[in-house]
Amino acid sequence: MPLATPSKLELGAIGGLIDFKGLRVLEIGSGDGRLTRPFAGAAKRWIALDPDVNEVRLAAADLRARPLPAVRLALGDARQLAFPDSSFDLVFFTWSLC
Repeated sequence: MPLATPSKLELGAIGGLIDFKGLRVLEIGSGDGRLTRPFAGAAKRWIALDPDVNEVRLAAADLRARPLPAVRLALGDARQLAFPDSSFDLVFFTWSLC
């Protein structure tokens, strides 16, 4: 379970702007998965990338408890992406600059 549950306002705002259904998504700065969990279920593929091993471990524990087949966790730095061009339909980048 993520440490901070997103508010209904936050989820509604994001959900009102983006339809993730069937998309290949790269989430930059996914942290413990607080926004991965509510949206990734609709995606075709969701790569949740974060540089913090402890945050990725929290997300992994949550995914073990409540699997989302489309989600793959990745430990890494968004400044050095190793994905081929056109790998994703959408890059989801929310709170990482705060």
